[in-house]
Amino acid sequence: MARTQLGFDIGSSSMKVAVLRGEALRVEEVRLPENMVDGNGGIVLPHAFVQFLRQTKKELSLPGAPASLVLPPSQVICRLVTMPKMTTQQLMMNLPYEFTDFIQGVPDQYFCDYALCSTGEGESEEQGVPMMAAAASKQTLAEYARMFSRAGIRLKTVLPQEMALISLVKGRREGTEEFCFVDLGHQSTRITVVWRDRVQATRQIALGGRNMDLAVADSLGVDAFLANTYKMSNYQDVQADQGVAEVCDRIAVEILKVINFYQFTYRSSSLDGVYLVGGGAALPCLRKAIEDTVGLPLLPPGRLLPGAGERAAAGVFAAGAAMGGK
Repeated sequence: MARTQLGFDIGSSSMKVAVLRGEALRVEEVRLPENMVDGNGGIVLPHAFVQFLRQTKKELSLPGAPASLVLPPSQVICRLVTMPKMTTQQLMMNLPYEFTDFIQGVPDQYFCDYALCSTGEGESEEQGVPMMAAAASKQTLAEYARMFSRAGIRLKTVLPQEMALISLVKGRREGTEEFCFVDLGHQSTRITVVWRDRVQATRQIALGGRNMDLAVADSLGVDAFLANTYKMSNYQDVQADQGVAEVCDRIAVEILKVINFYQFTYRSSSLDGVYLVGGGAALPCLRKAIEDTVGLPLLPPGRLLPGAGERAAAGVFAAGAAMGGK
């Protein structure tokens, strides 16, 4: 019998759910109630979120399978580190101190984990062992486990977005080992380049769908929550509004700056395109602005998520979480 895994990705405006049964993948997207999540991706109303999870589980007929959850970048630190060769016990004792410049409070308040990376060109064991390392607050992890448990969902794994992307592309042989993802989120835009089993570069831009909503709200005289609906449905051709177009162009220019810097830093880079993911990837006006500005092809996320259909772009992190939980 094919093993089933669930993957959850809680965004700023919607929750994505992936159901992986063997090789078969189903992706669903459910809009979050207003004010459920704060600007950093944290759950503002835990009790209401439990009710929302229960309702979603029932409406989507989710199986009683183990689940994996993707944490937003604001709640977990994930970075490529190189450590001297040591035992697992020694590594777990020393790893928390790799994050002392990034965390608040004492290291004992954080849970750390790691995934070893394959040796890259020019690297040797004498120089150290490369790995993707992550740290998250023990309290945050416990709160998520409690909420999911109360909703009748067994949370088995919690992982950063970076590790979800690595799980998604690891082992693929499509002529490239380098993948560039542009996550067009509600609050911000995040560019991540994955090479083999490591994150080569990541950068966040403080521009996203929310900025487009504000432009729509200003143009049509409505609140930002309703503006999001008008934007996604292109009500009265609002995506062609000058204010919306200006936001799209600003996002595209910032993405270009990041990609140019990455290619300058890694001269051997051979990006064959970018994957636009997240809710903003469904907006033709934003896609066109990025394609015209960046000068790289927009690759279909569906090639990485067969069976996800039109929800592939939105479901990348949830699907990666489900694959990472296997």
